[in-house]
Amino acid sequence: MDSIKRTTSYTQKLYWLFYLLAFLLLGIYFQTNQRIILLIMILDFILLGIVYDHYQKKLNQQLKQLIHNADAIIEQKDMELIDGEGEISLLSHKLYTLSKRYHIMSETMLQEQVKLKDYIEDISHQLKTPITSMRINEELLLEVIDDQKQLDKLKHIYQQTIKMNKLVNDLLTLALLDSNSIVLNYQNESIESLIDEVEENLEYLLIENHMQINIQHHQEKLFCDRKWLGEALENIIKNCLENNHDQCLDIKVYQNDSLIKILIQDHGKGIDEDDLHHLFERFYRSQQSQKEGVGIGLSLAKEIIEKHHGMINVYNDQGAVFELTFPKFLAKRKL
Repeated sequence: MDSIKRTTSYTQKLYWLFYLLAFLLLGIYFQTNQRIILLIMILDFILLGIVYDHYQKKLNQQLKQLIHNADAIIEQKDMELIDGEGEISLLSHKLYTLSKRYHIMSETMLQEQVKLKDYIEDISHQLKTPITSMRINEELLLEVIDDQKQLDKLKHIYQQTIKMNKLVNDLLTLALLDSNSIVLNYQNESIESLIDEVEENLEYLLIENHMQINIQHHQEKLFCDRKWLGEALENIIKNCLENNHDQCLDIKVYQNDSLIKILIQDHGKGIDEDDLHHLFERFYRSQQSQKEGVGIGLSLAKEIIEKHHGMINVYNDQGAVFELTFPKFLAKRKL
């Protein structure tokens, strides 16, 4: 970097000196028509070309260094300053200051996220003990109470306890995602097996809402974390089952050389256009959602899918369609 400091400013000045000298010699040649002036002018043009070529090489070197510094900022690595007197050197120093401030801000945010995770984990564990105790006692009471009115009230209380427990677990998962504390254990998993497991977990909803799941697949496999991706699929399918009664749910899997796509489609009323762009926002409840929902499930699903380098999109096509896309080449590279 020292060579840039010694040459860049002088090279630029020398270039302009030869440039002005060329015009001066050209004027003198037209007035005197002397051959020696022409030879000096040709020599000046040659020197001007050499200086210009040297200047361009130095400029390209500095631009490459700026690109390297920009990559270093993105990857949160140390960058090298470009010393000198020009604008590029000034820009390099500005980038260096920006990098330092960005690193400090990132460290502060990371520390705050870890603190928030710890707080939520502590609160969650404090809540889980009484909730578990409540659930166990309610289950025992459900087996011994005969009075139908009391039984109905107890069932309602039990359902609220289950939802409270689910909410605590979801909040804990959000905290883990925000603090990047989740380590994904990638395995080559069968998509059919994942969906079968989700269907088994949601069997009570299928029966309650008189729905069935039709799966169209070709034994595709996906490189993923079975537990976390299964939770994302369960949240999406659960949303479809709860908001579209007495309908069939279709799941289709497609793949090509670079992508694996999973389409989850119900055949209900679809999603209101005003809700489509907000559906994956945290704590957002659509106009068609059940009153008991708090708007975490789809947000969790989106974040988990993005952790798998995937994307999720939703649109209406004879019902609501959730489109999950995963890059197949990343999976192969990791294998």
